Amino acid sequence: MPSSEPAHLDPLTRLAIRYGTDKFGGHLYTPSYHKLLSHLRDKPLRVLEIGVGGYEDPNCGGASLRMWAEYFPMAEITGLDFYEKTLDLPPRVRVVRGSQNDQATLAMLHETHGPFDLIIDDGSHRPEHMIMSFSQLYPRMPPDGIYLIEDTQTCFMDHMGGTPTGQGTIYLLSYLLVLQMHRDEGYVPGHDEVDLAAVAAITESVTYLRNIICFKRGDNTYPSNTRLELESPAVARIFQAIEREAALNPAPRNVLSRIDMQNWAKAYGPAAALAEGAMREFPNDLTLMRELLFMMRRMKQPGTVAALEARVAALEAFNGMLG
Repeated sequence: MPSSEPAHLDPLTRLAIRYGTDKFGGHLYTPSYHKLLSHLRDKPLRVLEIGVGGYEDPNCGGASLRMWAEYFPMAEITGLDFYEKTLDLPPRVRVVRGSQNDQATLAMLHETHGPFDLIIDDGSHRPEHMIMSFSQLYPRMPPDGIYLIEDTQTCFMDHMGGTPTGQGTIYLLSYLLVLQMHRDEGYVPGHDEVDLAAVAAITESVTYLRNIICFKRGDNTYPSNTRLELESPAVARIFQAIEREAALNPAPRNVLSRIDMQNWAKAYGPAAALAEGAMREFPNDLTLMRELLFMMRRMKQPGTVAALEARVAALEAFNGMLG
């Protein structure tokens, strides 16, 4: 029997409507959240949402906590709110009273109910509070944690402590973080910048959505391709992984990634040896021969270039006879 629910609504958005949270309607957050988080639905997560809703009324709020509890059926959900709450919530949901601007409260949350795999900041929406919670909780998350800050439009509102330019808000901090994620590519921080090197090293991505910033944790210490060293343990692991895949699933072009890495590492001799090996193994693959010739010319390997030029010329002449 066909469902009567609108087909265009994702599962999280349907739950947002069911429980009455403004994450869909007043805002359009849940479609984006579903895209970002759907792969985690069956995981035993620890989720923290800052801000329960209902302001000072102890009997109001909790809509999004109910939504998260159903969306993540294996998760333990913690809500943090400045006001006391006496809500009837699902068994896996708890509410802790405290301020998101208090270091001791945030440390207690982490120690007692964390580490949190997912954090959603829907709290006071004051820029200084966003920065405080992020700076205290994000570094304590697991290596693949996701930290969401919503309602970031308040960063531009004077009455909320924001500025029309976003100066001094999470927007500036996140921008500087993105820049510092690229120190190895040559970015040099200004002398008056906050030092975000340690945070950059644990950040895989920063994503900007409408009124949302998503920080995704992940290792960011792999060296730049402009400074690639094959002796580096991280680089060696990648090179070996490519070699293993090439051995398991042989294909003419799978030599190109290794040659490219050796090029960046200035290991031109080993790169030429790989190219010559591929030329012997796949001598009739004109497309591959052209790719190898291009790479060897860039690496200025005259002996290998000459052999490849001869091979390409022979194949092109043969193909011309056939055509």
